[in-house]
Amino acid sequence: MKTIVFRTLGGHGIGYGHFFRSVSLAKAFLNYDNKLNVVFIINSQLMDQLIYSEIDYIISNSFENDIEIIETLNPQLFILDTYLAKNDYLIKVKKISKLMIFDDNNDLYDSTIPDIVLNGNIHAGELQYKTNNNSLYLLGPKYLVMKEEYWKRSKYENEKYEHKNGILITTGGTDPFNISFHILNSIRQLPYMKRIVIGPGYEQDLIYNLEQIKDEKTELIHKPVSLCDYIRESIVVITAGGSTIYEVLSQRTMPIIFSIADNQDIACKYFLTLGISYIGKHPQIEYNDLNKEIIHLMDQPNCYNDAIFDLVDGRGAKRVIEVIHPLIVKSNS
Repeated sequence: MKTIVFRTLGGHGIGYGHFFRSVSLAKAFLNYDNKLNVVFIINSQLMDQLIYSEIDYIISNSFENDIEIIETLNPQLFILDTYLAKNDYLIKVKKISKLMIFDDNNDLYDSTIPDIVLNGNIHAGELQYKTNNNSLYLLGPKYLVMKEEYWKRSKYENEKYEHKNGILITTGGTDPFNISFHILNSIRQLPYMKRIVIGPGYEQDLIYNLEQIKDEKTELIHKPVSLCDYIRESIVVITAGGSTIYEVLSQRTMPIIFSIADNQDIACKYFLTLGISYIGKHPQIEYNDLNKEIIHLMDQPNCYNDAIFDLVDGRGAKRVIEVIHPLIVKSNS
């Protein structure tokens, strides 16, 4: 049996984006070939996310223990999705297994080390990766790995906006800067329905504060299994500049975006050039601009170019598997 090992981290202070992306690709592998053995190496904060799943996992809070674990598992492919490793870690892993990394901005790792570099972001083709002739570089939205609920296009993709209503607010799995509170406080006088996603890493104090300012037109959505339906049903989604932007566009919903980390800046600036509303980077987010931006989008729901909504089709994970799977099957390790 061929083995694929994923190494990722998540939780408070890190977020959950890398983890959920890895899980999505793992599910795509198993959907394509159920004879594969998939194992995750995760930190203890992520255990609750996998404990009831069918994915096997090993808890390791330190990279120092990884090499011994990887040698024991003897994988045919090792997939890294974290910003916290180093190049010498990649070199050590590559001596044991074929190595693939998820990358977002070409600013952390030597891109000539991995056997496969995967970057599904819209700006990936402009990052000028150093290349190795023996390596694969899967770049651009064609290879964007999305959650399984996005693998098929929305049945509403050819419809207008009659089925949509209100505003969705999401900062991801965590909100260490209380951005959701500041957003709601800024727009709560608007006469639209507002839904706020309470991620698994939200602090109780923040949830309490949101409860205090919510009204009859505000709904708090606690730890949803998926955002897909909520995104599809909204006219506008206010979101941080990570993978959720692509999820919003895939459902033909209009995003207003902000940045909370350096690794989100490039994507946000690129989307800004396409005409997508951008309200800045924490701590300089322009909350006072939100009312104007929202009213504009509500009044002109067709103002975004249709080409923006066609940037992703949800099939990126399948394309990645079709390229990588033959390499695993042929592996003799």
